[in-house]
Amino acid sequence: MRFLFVPTHNSIFDIPWALKNMGYDVDVLNTIPFDPNNSAQEQNEYFKAQIRNILYDFIISYLFIPAVSDICSEHHIPYISWTYDSPLTALFTPSVFHNTNYTFIFDKMQCKRLTDSGVPHIYHMPLAVNLERTGCLDITDKDEQLYSHNISFIGGLYENNTYNAIIQAFPEHLQLKLKLYLMKNMCHWETGRPWPVLPQECVDFLLTQTDVSGWNQTSLLSDAEYLGLLFFPRKLAELERVTILNTLAQDFDVHLYTKSPTEFLQNVRTHTGVDYYTVMNKVFYFSKINLNITLSSIESGVPQRVLDIMGCGGFVLTNYQEEIEDLFTIGKEIEVFRSIEELREKCTYYLSHEKERLRIAMNGYQKVRDCFSYQHQLNRMISIVQEDLK
Repeated sequence: MRFLFVPTHNSIFDIPWALKNMGYDVDVLNTIPFDPNNSAQEQNEYFKAQIRNILYDFIISYLFIPAVSDICSEHHIPYISWTYDSPLTALFTPSVFHNTNYTFIFDKMQCKRLTDSGVPHIYHMPLAVNLERTGCLDITDKDEQLYSHNISFIGGLYENNTYNAIIQAFPEHLQLKLKLYLMKNMCHWETGRPWPVLPQECVDFLLTQTDVSGWNQTSLLSDAEYLGLLFFPRKLAELERVTILNTLAQDFDVHLYTKSPTEFLQNVRTHTGVDYYTVMNKVFYFSKINLNITLSSIESGVPQRVLDIMGCGGFVLTNYQEEIEDLFTIGKEIEVFRSIEELREKCTYYLSHEKERLRIAMNGYQKVRDCFSYQHQLNRMISIVQEDLK
C-alpha cells in the first residue's frame, strides 16, 4: 500500500515515520503545511497534481483538512485523518460528510457529537507516542543539572484569547454574565465540562456591533456554540494555568517552560519554550512531577502531552479527564487531581514517596509501549478502513 502524508500547521512527522517502519510506501507532500481552517488554492492545485501523477491507496494527515477531503472525494481516494485538537472547527464543516473520509478523533465526546449529526466513518482513537524517538535521548550530566526539577509544566498560558480582546466592548451587565461562567467552571475537574454556549444576549449584542455570523464557517455549530468555544476555553485555560502555577509555587519548586508572557506568575521559575523533539523529552524525563493542565474544550479525551510524558518514562500528574480511566489505571500508571486541594496534596505525597512515584512512571511507560505506540494505533486504523472497503 502507498500513502501520501499531507502536513498541517504544527504537525509532527511521526505518522509517516511509523508507516515507513511498518513497511509501507510513504510520500510526504512537499508543500507549505495546510491550515485546516483556511484553504489556499495554490496548495490545493499542488495536491491535485501529486495525486494525478502517482496512484495512492490512502491520503493521511494529522487533523482534518476540508480542502483535502473535498479533493479526495472528487478522486475517490480514501482520506484518513487523526485529530489531536478539540475543538477542531474544520470537523464541523460540510466536507466531513464525504463518504471517502475515515476520521479518527482522540476525544470521545467530540466523536459522539459528529456521529449524532450523521457524519459517516467517525471513529474514536486515542493518541500515540513515538517511543523510538523519545527513547533516543542523548542525555548528558549538564542536562541532568539543567532539567532536574521537582515540578514542571511545559505549555502556553493562552493569554492571547478572544475573551481578553473583546470583553471590554460588552456592557457591564453582559460582562458579568461572561465572568460568571468562568467563576463557576474554573478549577473544577471532578467531571467533564461540556462545550460552552455564549449567552444569547451576548450573541445579540455582538450582532449589533459586527456580523459575527460571518465568523462561523461551520455547518454543524450554531453561532452561540461557535462563539462559546471562541470566548471561553482559552480564557479558562489562562486562569487555571496561572492559578495552578502560582498556588504550587507558594510551597514547591515549580518550573514553567513557555513562550507566553509570565508577569502574572509569582515565585515560578520560568524558562523559554523548548524544542518538541529534543529538550522537551529531557524535561519530562528528569522532572519528578510533570503537570498536565488540559484545555477545557477537550471534554473527555487524554491530550498528547500526557502520552509524551509517559513515553519518556516521566511521572504524570494531570487534571481528571473521563477517558483516563478507560485507558490507564489511576494510582498505578498515572495520577490525577480533581481540585487545587487534591493537586497540592498529591504533590506533597509523591515528592516524598520516590519509589512509588518511580513505579507509577515505569508502569505508565510500559502501558504506552504496549498499547499506544504509533505502530499499534495505526494498525488499528488501517484495519478499520480496510474492513470498510471490502
